[in-house]
Amino acid sequence: MLSFRAQTSRWDYLLAFLAGLASVLAFAPFAWWPIAFLTPAVFFWLNLKPRLRGQRLRLAWVFGIGLFAGGAHWIYFSIHYFGGANSLLAGSMVASFVLLIALTLMLFGLLTAFFPYPANWIKLLIIFPAAWALTEWFRGWFFTGFPWLQLGHSQSDTFLAYYAPIIGSLGISWLVAVGAGALVLFVTGERLQKLYAAVLVAGLFVLGYGLSWINWTQPVGEKLFVSLIQANIPQEDKWLPEFRNEHIQKHIDLMEPRITSSHLIIWPETAIFDTFQQSMEDVVKPLQEVFKAAETDLLMGGFHHDKATESMYNAIMSVRDLEVYGKRHLVPFSEYTPFLEYLRWMEDFIMLPYSNVAPWKGKVNLQVAGQPMRMSVCYEDAYGEEMIDGLPEATMLVNVSNDGWFTGSIQPAQHAQLARFRALETGRYLLRATNNGVSAIINEKGKIVTTGPQYQAVVVEEFAQPMQGSTPYIRWGNWFLMPLLAITLVVVGWLGRGKFR
Repeated sequence: MLSFRAQTSRWDYLLAFLAGLASVLAFAPFAWWPIAFLTPAVFFWLNLKPRLRGQRLRLAWVFGIGLFAGGAHWIYFSIHYFGGANSLLAGSMVASFVLLIALTLMLFGLLTAFFPYPANWIKLLIIFPAAWALTEWFRGWFFTGFPWLQLGHSQSDTFLAYYAPIIGSLGISWLVAVGAGALVLFVTGERLQKLYAAVLVAGLFVLGYGLSWINWTQPVGEKLFVSLIQANIPQEDKWLPEFRNEHIQKHIDLMEPRITSSHLIIWPETAIFDTFQQSMEDVVKPLQEVFKAAETDLLMGGFHHDKATESMYNAIMSVRDLEVYGKRHLVPFSEYTPFLEYLRWMEDFIMLPYSNVAPWKGKVNLQVAGQPMRMSVCYEDAYGEEMIDGLPEATMLVNVSNDGWFTGSIQPAQHAQLARFRALETGRYLLRATNNGVSAIINEKGKIVTTGPQYQAVVVEEFAQPMQGSTPYIRWGNWFLMPLLAITLVVVGWLGRGKFR
C-alpha cells in the first residue's frame, strides 16, 4: 500500500497557515491585489505533493484558519465592545467561529483528493481552480453562508473586475485561481509551459480590459440627485432610549437643507432604533407631510412590527407611501439566535437579543423617486445571487447598513468592496447609506462616484443614473459557471480514470 504520510510536515502546515493569513492583504483596506495570486499559488504548490486524503483536508483547513483569522477577526469588536462579553469569552467565540468556518475549505481538499495522478499543468490550471471556485460557492450558502473574502473581491480595481457582469465575483475567484495555478506553473514548469502560463494570465487581463468597454445596461429616465445621511451615531449610545430623540434630530438636521434639492434622501440601517409604528406619530407622519409637499422621497432604516403575525423585521420604509422592505437574509447569533429561549443563562456573560428578528417574505423592490429600486439591508449585499432577485425590473440598488458594530476594524472597508461587485454584476448604480461609513454612491462599473470619511457626520451626495437591461449574470447568476466547473471535474476524472502520470 502506498503511503505519503512522510510528505506532509509541520512546515507544510505552517506555510499553509501563513499563506492564508497573508491573503487578507489582498482585500480592502490594504488592497494589494497581487497577493490574491501569490498566496493561493503557495497553497496550490503544497497540494502538488502526493498526499493522503486526510492530509489534504487538514492542509485546506489550516489555510482556511489563517485566512479567516486574518480577514474576519473583526467579529471580536462586535462581541467584546458592543456585546458585553469579556476578552476571554469574546476571543474564544471568535476562535470557534474561525475554526468552524475554515472547515468549509476542506471541500477543496476532498475534491482534489480524487485527482492524485493527472499532470501538474492539469491540476494547476483546471482541477485546483475549479475546486477552489466550487468551495467558495459552497461557503456562500452552507449554514446561511459567509461569502466574505472571496478571491474575486480582491480584484475590484483590476481589469478582471469586468468579468463580473458575466460570471459574477465567484467567477472572478475562479479566474484568480487559474492565475495562481499559472504562476506555479511558470515557476516550476518546463520552458513551453512557462510560456503558456504567462500568455494565459496576460490574456485574462487583456480580455478584461476589452470587457471594460462593454455597456451591458442602458440609462433610463433622468439622473437623480441622491443624498446619503451618515450621522455617525456612536454604537455604544445608539440603543440607549435617553438618546433616541437626539439621534433622530441629528439625522433631520443633516437632511433638512437637502429636502428641496434632492430627489431621494436615504437614512442608514436602524436610524430609528424603535419600530416605525412606535415612531409613526412623532417622526414618520410629520416627515411624510414634508416630503409629500416637497415631492421628494425619503428612505429610512428602522424596525417594522407586523401586528397580525407579531413579527419584527429589520427594515427600510419609503416614508411618502409607507411601503416597507424587510431584511430577508438574517445574521445568525446576531439578528436571530437559534434556541434563544434556552440560552438566557448566557446573559450573565454576553448581551443577547430580546427576541429574534424574522426573515422577510414580501417584495424586494420599492417604488422610490419614480423608479423601482432593489432594497437590501446590511450584509445582504454580500450575496450576489440573492441581489439579482427583483431584476431586471429594478433600475437601482439601495443598501442601508450599520457597520458601527465593527468600529475601528477593517470590516467596513471590506464591506464596501463587496458592494462594488453587486453594482458590477447587475450594471446598476448602488446607493449605500451607513451609520458611520463607508457610505458611497457606486456606479454601474463598480466605481465609487463619491464617498465620505468614516466616523464623521457627513452627507454623501451626487447624481445617480437609473439603468435598465440585463447583464448575463442577472439572467443566470451562478447557475451557469458552477455546474460547468463541476462537470469539468467529472470529465477530467472520467478521462483520467485508472491512469498514472
